[in-house]
Amino acid sequence: MACRNTGILRFFLVGILLFLSWYTFQLYAELFGRLSVKSSPQVVQNTANTAGKATEAKIKIEDPDALVDKNVIKSAEEEWDKNQGLMQPNVIKMNKNPCAMTTTCTQDQFSFKIITGAANVIGPSVCFNGTIIMKNPLNNVDRGMNVAVVNGITGESVKQIVFDLYGKDSTELKAFLKELKPEHVILVTTYDDAAFKLDDEAKKDLEALGSSKAKDLGFRDNWIFVGGQSIKHPSEFEQINKNDKEKNKYGEWPEAIIMEGCLPKLR
Repeated sequence: MACRNTGILRFFLVGILLFLSWYTFQLYAELFGRLSVKSSPQVVQNTANTAGKATEAKIKIEDPDALVDKNVIKSAEEEWDKNQGLMQPNVIKMNKNPCAMTTTCTQDQFSFKIITGAANVIGPSVCFNGTIIMKNPLNNVDRGMNVAVVNGITGESVKQIVFDLYGKDSTELKAFLKELKPEHVILVTTYDDAAFKLDDEAKKDLEALGSSKAKDLGFRDNWIFVGGQSIKHPSEFEQINKNDKEKNKYGEWPEAIIMEGCLPKLR
């Protein structure tokens, strides 16, 4: 009887072992099946990402602005910050010479230093009477004609404004120029492009303020101008670099302009 019970027990134990083996096999099969399902979307996603990147690369290559040598731009930006004293706002307050001026002005003059944008990467800068009034960290520069208005008698900063003459026409610029007062002085610098939609009437309005080069301003030219109704000899305060693909420093853009000087106070 005891032998019979032992045989039944052995049979029962063997059955349990077979069941556990089968159950373990099923668990592993299900586990590997799930891993296989999870890995499939990743392959699809990677394929989609690759296709997306290829499309993005094609778009960038077809964009002329993307053809600018980024290494050249980066090098220029580093040189800019090193040599031209372009400080962050919190540093500007502590610096005795925030404009990094090399020119010394007299008490009856206002100092100024103006820098155009470099290509469409580095924004322009306007420093007047020892204070930077237009610059990227101040969030008041952008593509187009960047204009700072100051009081030529007191040196007070009146207004900063940007005219996007690539995306918009000259209507706003012409209205602005007609509202200037005799004591106002404008300090103008360009960034990216400031002439694509600049019409002849606007150019004549700029000439009335003393510009001799506005009439020649073309697509992506770099230009600096300091003028006003009461300024004498304005030609001393104007420079232009023409967009010439054979001579450009930044691919589709000419070399930037840096101009500093002393503006006689108006009386």
